[in-house]
Amino acid sequence: MALFAAVTSYAGVTIAPTVVPYNVNYHWGIINVNIATGTVKYQSDGCNFSGTLDGVSIPWEGHVIMVSDTLKTQMLPTDKYSLEKIDYQSGWYRRPKAGYYQSHNFNANNPEDYKNIAGQGQYDASNDSMEAIAITSDMIGMYYYANELDFDSMNTGQQITLPIEGQYAQKVIVTFLGKGTYEIGNTSYPTYNIMFEYNYENRMSGYPVEMKIRETDRIPIFLSASIPVGKVEMIYKEEN
Repeated sequence: MALFAAVTSYAGVTIAPTVVPYNVNYHWGIINVNIATGTVKYQSDGCNFSGTLDGVSIPWEGHVIMVSDTLKTQMLPTDKYSLEKIDYQSGWYRRPKAGYYQSHNFNANNPEDYKNIAGQGQYDASNDSMEAIAITSDMIGMYYYANELDFDSMNTGQQITLPIEGQYAQKVIVTFLGKGTYEIGNTSYPTYNIMFEYNYENRMSGYPVEMKIRETDRIPIFLSASIPVGKVEMIYKEEN
C-alpha cells in the first residue's frame, strides 16, 4: 500500500523550454583548441521529456563535423527515480568537406553525406564514431535527471542506477562526485559534480562522462569525455 501511494502521488519534474549554448574544446597531447559550437534544447511537462543536441565544428583536417541528436522519452514513476522509456531516438553524423559544406550545393539530407544510428545513409563512418553518436543521443536524458536527482541528500562517491527502456542503452550508472565550483570567464558557479556511464548490450560503454551542474538552475555547464583520440569538453557559452 505504501509503495502504491508513493507511485500514485509521484509528480515528475517540469522543465520550461531551455536552450543551452556550448563551446566545444578538444585536447590531445599539446593540442588544446576550440573546435566547435553546440546547442542543447530540452523541456519536460513532468511526464514527457524531449531534447535535441546540435553541433558543428570548425574546418578540421579539411572537413566539417556535424552532429545532430534527438531524444523523446516518457519519464515513468518508480519508488525511487523516474524510469526513462524512450519513444524516439535518433543520432546523425555528417563529415562533409569544408568547401562542399560552405557551398550552395551541400544538402544535409543527401544519403551519401550522412550516417545515423539506425543504419541509414551511405557515409562510411567508423563504428567508434557511431557509438559516440549513440552515447551522445542517450546523454540528452541526463538533462532531465540533472533536475530530478536530489544531490543534496547524496554522499560523495554514492552511485545510483537509472533504468532505461530503449533500443540502445539499458541503464546509466551515476556517481555523485560531490559539490564544487567551476569558473567560466570571470564567473564562478557552485556546482553538483557527477560522473555517468551507459550500459549497452550488457556491457559498460567505456566512455564515462563528467558533468558539472550549476546549482542555481540545474543547467549542465561542463561535460567532458575521453575518446580514443583525445578528450572532448563542452563548456557553457556565456551570453554577451
